[in-house]
Amino acid sequence: MVFVVGAVAIDLVAVREKFLDGTSNPSDIRLGLGGVGYRIFSNLDAPRKFITALAADPISRWAREALQADGSVAIQNVRAKDARPPLYLALMESGSLKVAASDFRILEQSLSLSFAVEQIGAAGPRDFLVLDANLSAPVLKGLCARYTGSARVVFEPVSVEKATRHAETLHDLFLLTPTSEEMAALSEGSAQEYRRSRRIANLLVTLGHEGAKLYDDIGEETFAPSTVVDAPDTTGAGDLLLASLISRLHAGKPMRTAVRSAMQGVEQRLSAGDPL
Repeated sequence: MVFVVGAVAIDLVAVREKFLDGTSNPSDIRLGLGGVGYRIFSNLDAPRKFITALAADPISRWAREALQADGSVAIQNVRAKDARPPLYLALMESGSLKVAASDFRILEQSLSLSFAVEQIGAAGPRDFLVLDANLSAPVLKGLCARYTGSARVVFEPVSVEKATRHAETLHDLFLLTPTSEEMAALSEGSAQEYRRSRRIANLLVTLGHEGAKLYDDIGEETFAPSTVVDAPDTTGAGDLLLASLISRLHAGKPMRTAVRSAMQGVEQRLSAGDPL
């Protein structure tokens, strides 16, 4: 089983070749269901369960209905009148993220450790527990303390700011998947030294169009993309890569084989222009 604990959001993504500062920009604007945790969950090809929190406003009710149609979900319902929906806003310029903003206070302030543990139960060594950095520091720390050593715990840093918020907790993990910018924020030394000192079994640093680099007990290996895809919107590509990787690992593939295969799968999806 793959348990994913993290954010679902309403994504608003504006796509344009070049944004002009200080003025309104006519753009291709897309609205949909997103969030790091949800995108990982929805792209898994393995038995799965998604755990999150939502408010009772109309936007959150729409997200709840869409989630429940996707499979096994556990939603902590928040009835407070001031609870707000989870929102993500991004500007994609020439296929790359120019800037983004998120409001995931509903998850950070309302998802409780006891609710998450109740939904996960006694996860074992064959199970994956995927945690995204939108969780509050106490909930992430509590889940890691309970499940590292018993399940394969995976952490997705999400952003530089959110990665550093959880820096103290990032040890004894099965897999950590930072971007190069997030890795630099977590450690001033080498990635391999950081991995060893934190007792992290696998560290996969994603490098955008340059591919990814894996650090483990065997050593390190760079995985260059087989093709560079010119896609207008790469929102969610990293989440798709992680979901594809975990699906392959869950099926028993070795790490290096799984990384290479997962990257090829993402490239195919981007080349086809399929929504991520």
